[in-house]
Amino acid sequence: MSLPDKIIKEIDLLNEKDRQKVLDKIKEKYMTSDVILLNENYSWWDNEEDDIYNEQ
Repeated sequence: MSLPDKIIKEIDLLNEKDRQKVLDKIKEKYMTSDVILLNENYSWWDNEEDDIYNEQ
């Protein structure tokens, strides 16, 4: 198992609150502010309750 796979597995074992802390730290340290800004701007698109974009 590769190191990234191990890290992802460990993150998956965390509870929601701790997982969000880790992900926020990763964003803060390794992602540029432009990427984070873009991610925040388009977070509305990933709305599972929106039937218009999630027809199944």
